[in-house]
Amino acid sequence: MTVSGALLIDHSVRQWAELHEREWELTPLHILVEKARNALGTDGCRAALALLSVWNQHRSKFPTWRHLAADRQSAEQASGERAARWRAARLSGCKRVLDLCCGIGGDAIALSSQCEHLVAIDRDFHRVLCARFNVSSFGHGDRTDFICSDVETVLPAAEAAVLDPDRRPGGRRVIRPELYEPRVYHWAQIRKAVRTLAVKAAPGIPFDAIPGDAVPEFVEDRGECREAVLWFGERKPHARTAAILGGGSTMTASCIDASAPESFRQGDVGRFVYDPSPAVVRAQLVTHLAAKLSAWRLDDRVAYLSSDSLIETPFAKGFDVLSVLPFSLKRLRAHLRERRVGTVEIRTRRFPVNPDELRPMLDLCGPESATVILTRVRGNALAIVCRQG
Repeated sequence: MTVSGALLIDHSVRQWAELHEREWELTPLHILVEKARNALGTDGCRAALALLSVWNQHRSKFPTWRHLAADRQSAEQASGERAARWRAARLSGCKRVLDLCCGIGGDAIALSSQCEHLVAIDRDFHRVLCARFNVSSFGHGDRTDFICSDVETVLPAAEAAVLDPDRRPGGRRVIRPELYEPRVYHWAQIRKAVRTLAVKAAPGIPFDAIPGDAVPEFVEDRGECREAVLWFGERKPHARTAAILGGGSTMTASCIDASAPESFRQGDVGRFVYDPSPAVVRAQLVTHLAAKLSAWRLDDRVAYLSSDSLIETPFAKGFDVLSVLPFSLKRLRAHLRERRVGTVEIRTRRFPVNPDELRPMLDLCGPESATVILTRVRGNALAIVCRQG
């Protein structure tokens, strides 16, 4: 951590931060710094401003876990509230669970509410201090033990474990699990010691890097595929899964998995186009979604689906097709002017253009809005002009 855990849980520091929370977006930073330094000293000032930054920047990530003890780095690396609750629900009723590499306690908060006893372990003393504070504040500290140790040297007996390995060893983000810390070979030792193991992985993990006895679950929250979870053992899903988490404080999710029927049909653009959610694409479940929606793929290398009927689904955004034209900047600009489009959302797949660079080149003017989907269909560059259904 970049800030002392002892200061992040210090009563005076936290009290000052809570009293000045509303000033974060309204008061110039140099004035807040001066106020905090005068009240708390240099180190206390740094901790208070770190708390204020986390509390304001991560409201959507931690919707009900307000005022977590964390600095910027540890908050970014922590499990989001909804993802942690979703994962913990699969381990509901376990008598004893390990939270390995617990960080500031994102998973520990949720796990402590679902299991009879939790043991949270991390080698960073400052993060353990924050985890203890956070679990006591938002979870069940009375059910949780904390150990400051390397998880490769300490492995208490338990029924299940959640492992959040370091995916930035040396400060560089990696996606292949053999580069995580602790290393993959240590996972085998953990798997032998517990009945169920969940390992958090990068959402971009290559499929050829997933261990053969693991079932991956790709978790989407707030419109992005935030993580992949590799499940081993008794409580693993029965098939590769995409989970779309609902908003709000109530834990809801929609799931589609590889046991569903598939549709490999291809065809031209119909009345509607679907853009599958990031988790569905990452989980390679686009053909399964096509069957669910009675839709077809536009191209076997592009995730867009099409149909002549629109079905509401959490797994994709649906669009009403207004027109389809071969792509050229001149042609698209003229077409949007004819439709009096002044605001446009640009979506692309397998199309070498930056939407932010293209938008001003369209020279838009008018009261209407539209979505433009740019893609390649069987070798042809297309612009699909539509509106959200």
